[in-house]
Amino acid sequence: MAVIDLFAQAQQLVKTPSDSGTSKLVTHLIPLVQGLGLGTTLQPPKVPTGFDEMNLIGHSVPAGDNLCPGGLALVTHLDTVPAGNRALWTETQGDPYRATIRGDKIFGLGSADTKLDFLCKLKALEKIGVKNLKIPVALIGSFGEERALAGARLLLETQCMTPRLALVGEPSELKPMLGHKGILYLRAVLGAPVGAYCNTPPQHKTFQGRAAHGAMPHLGKNAIYEAIDWLRQERGKNPQLQLLHIHGGTVHNIVPEQCEVSVATGNAPCPKIDFLVTFLELIRASEKFLAQEQAGQFDPPITTCNVGVIRDTQIEFDYRLIPPTDQNKLLHHWEQLTKTHPDARVELIRSNPPMNTLPSSEIARRTTQALGDIGLPANFGFKSGNTEGAIFNQMGAESIVIGPGISMGNIHQPNEFNNLSQLSKAVEFYTAFLRAFC
Repeated sequence: MAVIDLFAQAQQLVKTPSDSGTSKLVTHLIPLVQGLGLGTTLQPPKVPTGFDEMNLIGHSVPAGDNLCPGGLALVTHLDTVPAGNRALWTETQGDPYRATIRGDKIFGLGSADTKLDFLCKLKALEKIGVKNLKIPVALIGSFGEERALAGARLLLETQCMTPRLALVGEPSELKPMLGHKGILYLRAVLGAPVGAYCNTPPQHKTFQGRAAHGAMPHLGKNAIYEAIDWLRQERGKNPQLQLLHIHGGTVHNIVPEQCEVSVATGNAPCPKIDFLVTFLELIRASEKFLAQEQAGQFDPPITTCNVGVIRDTQIEFDYRLIPPTDQNKLLHHWEQLTKTHPDARVELIRSNPPMNTLPSSEIARRTTQALGDIGLPANFGFKSGNTEGAIFNQMGAESIVIGPGISMGNIHQPNEFNNLSQLSKAVEFYTAFLRAFC
């Protein structure tokens, strides 16, 4: 079997886009997984999603009804968020898929979140040898994590495995995470209003924000907020201002870096502007009452909100819930939108649970041992984002979220990078963790 070249393969994985589906990346990875002696099972979505995607499951037990009975799941999502404005990828010459190594850093979309974590696990399995493991192991490359954990949810729904332990890859600088926030993912919609007659040429305006991870909205600048605030101000000057078009953001879990607006003067007030102004007022009111509850183990310690996408009269937004937050209170809060605007509605797209693993759990003890074996401390923490770890909890597994790379101020924005030295250290960690099962 050929030896896996960690850094050469890292460049290849970044080069293979997976923001619109993981199938091409899975095709590349299958020979590497099978070359380790693992069987492979491919799991496409049950219903079409509009993406060419599938879960890749490498398993040490024969294919069957249970691909990881009481064993260890090594989990990494292979999908990425959209690249956004390519001109902002200055470290990769405007190409987010051009893996660029500069010193100890490799730049490119998915370098930290989280394609290369899969490669580190693959390399660790190569070092240990699958035949030497005395516990069932499943190496999972999931799809759709950035879209409400779709691939992990499919694993849960199909009941295709029952792991006892799960190492879930997310950039944490190899600091183990015992828990994470929940997520409430919503869509606000206004029924198509009748447009007013416009008697002036359209005026076009673009608002620039700053991208950041949706779980860390304070690190970004929301272009959608800027646009709606401008519409409110302009309507104060011109009560018959008409909103012809508004388009901003890419996905719910990125602070939008751009929002485009087209307006003109009509012959009546604009219900679309009324709807958007009320929406933003309710967002800010929710942020105010949510700030009254805190959970100090998280950073930031409050339930946060991000408005990620707007397409005219449809808005996608989410809340990252700390344990004290009552989801039902938030849903009740949004009933005010439909009371003010009878043609509006708020839809629940997805509610994902928080994760909470005990420090005394088997996986926490094993993680502490493996980190100690490679000279790293086990400084357990909590993650503000939402991960596949809670889904594996629902399968009956104890979960730890851990992986190479920096999260805060790095992922879900241009010039994402990972450190080559940390990728090598991650291989050491996974190798030490697996060695305990030999």
